Amino acid sequence: MQTEPIDLIDETGVSEDEKIPTAGEVLLQERQRLGLNEKEVADQLHITMHYVKALESNSYEKLPGAVFAKGYIKSYALLLGLDAEDLLARYDEFNTRQQAKIEEASRQLRARRKKDRNKPLVIVSLLVFVGGFLGLWLVYSYFGDDAVSEMQTTAESMNSADGIRPALSRQAEQQLIAQPQLTLEGDAEESPTPSLQPTRIAPSIVDAAGTVEEQSSLGSTESMPLSALEPADVDIGVPGGEQDPSVASQTSVEGQPTTVSGEPASDSALGADQPRVISIEAIGDDVLRISFTGESWIEVNDSESQQIYRDIREAGDVLEITGSAPFNILLGDAPFARMSLNGDEIDLAEDIRIDNSARLTVGL
Repeated sequence: MQTEPIDLIDETGVSEDEKIPTAGEVLLQERQRLGLNEKEVADQLHITMHYVKALESNSYEKLPGAVFAKGYIKSYALLLGLDAEDLLARYDEFNTRQQAKIEEASRQLRARRKKDRNKPLVIVSLLVFVGGFLGLWLVYSYFGDDAVSEMQTTAESMNSADGIRPALSRQAEQQLIAQPQLTLEGDAEESPTPSLQPTRIAPSIVDAAGTVEEQSSLGSTESMPLSALEPADVDIGVPGGEQDPSVASQTSVEGQPTTVSGEPASDSALGADQPRVISIEAIGDDVLRISFTGESWIEVNDSESQQIYRDIREAGDVLEITGSAPFNILLGDAPFARMSLNGDEIDLAEDIRIDNSARLTVGL
C-alpha cells in the first residue's frame, strides 16, 4: 500500500513537532546529565531554588518579570555550557504559544457570551413574527367575508337596475308616439291648419326613470373605492425646481466644516529632552534617587521588608523615593542604574552579579 508510508511519515512529523523540548526541559535534562542538584545551581547563579524550579518547569509567571526570566535562562545556559540564543528562542516560542492559547480561549468565551446574549432577541423576533402572521390571518378571515358579500349585493342591485331601465325606455317611447296623434286630432276641428305643439312625457314615467337612475348611480358610487373620491395630491413648489437664494446660501454656510486652531507645537516640545521623574512619598526624610540609562527591573523595600516600589523602568527615568533608611534594593540590570542617597553617590560595581542583577542595602 502506498498510502501507509505517507501516513506514517505524517504521524512521525506531528509527533516530532509536539515533542520539541522547551527551554526548561533542556535545562532540566542537562542539569541531571551533569549530576548537579537544584541547590548547587541556585548557589552558582545567586538565585533561590524556587526560581530554579520555575525555570525548569516553564513557570515563568513565578519570576519577577520577562527581563529576569531571560537573564536567568542565559546565565543558566552559560553555567551548563548550552547555547543561550537557542534557549532564548525556545523561551520566546513557548510564550507565543501560551499567548495564542489565552487569546483563543478568550475569543471563544466572547463568542459564547455573545451567542447567549442574542438568544432572547431571536426568541422575541420569532414570537413577534408568529403573532403578526396570526393577526393578519384573523383579519383577513373576518373582514374578507364581509367584503365579498358587499360586492355580491352591489352586483345584484346593478343587474336589477339594468333590467328595469330597458322596460321603462320602451314604455316611454310608446307614449311619445301616441301623444302627438291625439293632439293633432283635437286641433283639426278648430283650425284647418295643423299646429304642432310640444309633447310632454307623463310625470309618472319620468319619476320612475329618475328613481331607477338614482338607485343605479348610488350603487355604483358605493362600489367605487375611496381612493377615487379623494382629491389628488398637489405638488407645491417653486416652478422649474428653483431654490431661494437665501436658503441656498444658508445651507452652504451651515455645511462648511469649522476649523479649530490648536496650541503651538513648540510648547509641547519644550520638555521632550527632560527626564521623567517618578516620586514616591513614604514615612521618613531620606531621599533615594535612582536614574536609569536603560531598561531595568527595580524593587525597593524598607527596613521592615515592606514593599515601597516595584516596576520596570526605562532609559531616561528618574525614581525618587522619600522614606526612612535603610532601603533594600533589587536591580534587574544594575549597569543601567545610577544611585544616590541624600545626595551621596553609591557605587554598584561590587554588588553586580553574573546575571547583571544586584541586591544591596543602603543607608545602614
